[in-house]
Amino acid sequence: MKKYSLLLVLISIAVFFQAQEVATIITKLKNELKSNSEETKRASIYSDLTWYYSTVSTDSALNYGQMAIQASTKLGDSTLIAQVYSDIAAVYFRKGDFSNSRINYLKAYKIRKIRKDLKGLAKINNNLANIYEKNQQYKLAMASFLDALSFFESVNDEKTSHIIKGNIGLILLKIKNYQKAFTYIKDVVEYQEENNSTDELCVSCLNLGNVYLQMNDTANALKMYTKSIKACTSVGNKKGISSGYNNIASIKSEQKESKDAIVLFGKSKKIREELNSDLDKANFDLNLANEFMESNRYNQAKDLLLAVEKVFSKTKRNEKLQKNYKSLIETYAYLNKPDSVRYYTNKLLLLNGELLESLVLKQTAELETKYQSFKKEKQLFEKEIEVKQKNQMLIRISFLAFFIALIGFLIYRQQRFKRKQESHEFELKTAIAEIETQNKLQDQRLSISRDLHDNIGSQLTFIISSVENIKYAFKLKNSLLESKLENISSFAKSTIVELRDTIWAMNTNEISFEDLKLRILNFIDKAKDARSDIQFSFNVNDESKNMIFNSIKGMNIYRTIQEAINNSLKYSNAIQISIDVIQKNSSTQIIIKDNGIGFDESAIEKGNGLSNMKKRMSDSCCSFELNSLNSGTTIILTITD
Repeated sequence: MKKYSLLLVLISIAVFFQAQEVATIITKLKNELKSNSEETKRASIYSDLTWYYSTVSTDSALNYGQMAIQASTKLGDSTLIAQVYSDIAAVYFRKGDFSNSRINYLKAYKIRKIRKDLKGLAKINNNLANIYEKNQQYKLAMASFLDALSFFESVNDEKTSHIIKGNIGLILLKIKNYQKAFTYIKDVVEYQEENNSTDELCVSCLNLGNVYLQMNDTANALKMYTKSIKACTSVGNKKGISSGYNNIASIKSEQKESKDAIVLFGKSKKIREELNSDLDKANFDLNLANEFMESNRYNQAKDLLLAVEKVFSKTKRNEKLQKNYKSLIETYAYLNKPDSVRYYTNKLLLLNGELLESLVLKQTAELETKYQSFKKEKQLFEKEIEVKQKNQMLIRISFLAFFIALIGFLIYRQQRFKRKQESHEFELKTAIAEIETQNKLQDQRLSISRDLHDNIGSQLTFIISSVENIKYAFKLKNSLLESKLENISSFAKSTIVELRDTIWAMNTNEISFEDLKLRILNFIDKAKDARSDIQFSFNVNDESKNMIFNSIKGMNIYRTIQEAINNSLKYSNAIQISIDVIQKNSSTQIIIKDNGIGFDESAIEKGNGLSNMKKRMSDSCCSFELNSLNSGTTIILTITD
């Protein structure tokens, strides 16, 4: 007892000096407020006063908070408005008014979300989680804590991350997962001790003490509560100091050290009253009343219990009300007041019925046996049986409906699977048919290409050979005849080349641009041999190298280019011919250009050449454009995907 008395004196002194420091800051801010007329500065001072008064007087803090809101709203300073709403929410939280605290935090959250203030949002999530935890909404609390933790871990803020982990540990404590809660909170305490985080240790040590207490380790629990009081005192956290005293007092009460417990409960209550929190005061009064009952001071216990009943009823703290009613029943029984015993017995039974709806009929029947006749009791019993029978019938009908629905679902799923399987089979058969058709077409292509190669190719080769034999065998001196034979030989050779190109295209499903490029280069090389006076250029954009065409489209493009170059060679008198391949948006353009004499398209008789080129491009879904001036002719082939 002497040890705790000395500790109380030291803590009281520390609290006094802390309060003096806060009072000095408040006085300084008030003086600045009187001497400063600048609206921006005054709004900031109102905000600071809201924060500092929150540990001294919640009523004053809320008053300055409203002034700060008005001033910052007038200025249109959204950053300051959001901060003031957060400060007001913190004041309400200390007051125990979690509903208004949540409302103001959400106002701040809305503003910070618009401003994309991620750090501010994370802080509010952490504070909202504390409110949810106080209201036993543990799922919402865990979600908000995890949102906040995600941000602070992403910015490597270890200090804040450990605070949030401590809060998660507190939720685990609430849901009675003590071992996991111990792991979380002990790790947080060790981190805060290493970094001298006294403010955070105030709460963390208190929570770790609660874990030890639930694990029946009262020695370590007392050690942690004492550490918590010391840390809370150094930072002026009155709520933490009060909670520490209250928890030590509870242990003393369990150890039957009632005298020490009453002193500590009184000390806790006195500090908590300074925070002006009706709910916290009621909690301490309930504990103190139970200690008065232990020491047979029932009249004092009765006054406290009647006072806290109104607070618990107003705040709907049903669990506390249960304890309150039980204590009142015991107190009035000791004071020999049966009417009051009966009154609070009825209230307790009614409350239990609200909390445990599944037992309401049984509780009602027990009350009715004291005041109703046997006949009334029998009617209630019969009614209860009827309700049960109806419930059983409903259960049977529900089960039957569920079974029918399940069978229907299984049949539906089986039919859907069957239709899906039939669809897959049809798609497979269609694909097989297409493959067979492609194979037949490919076989026909190969057959035709072989016939072309073996028959027409060999016949053309025979013609070339025959012409050459005639030239050398008969030693012709007729230049006209020799020229004709040379033309026949050249035509046959050219036809063989075109025949090979056609066979190549027929035997190929796809033609890459690289294949097309090689064919064009080969053609240009032959053209150079025939016309050495003409300069050729062939330029390809790198983006066009990955193009792939089907065999028909590829061959049509090649033949069109070939025809365009042949026309330039024959008619243009050009000395330069260029072929440029460029990528333009989602299409590719092939531009064949010469610097010849050009022609008037409307004035000439159109032959098969131009018509064939346009037809090939149209069949391949490509566009054909011809521009001819005195300075030359340009043909543009536009190829789309």
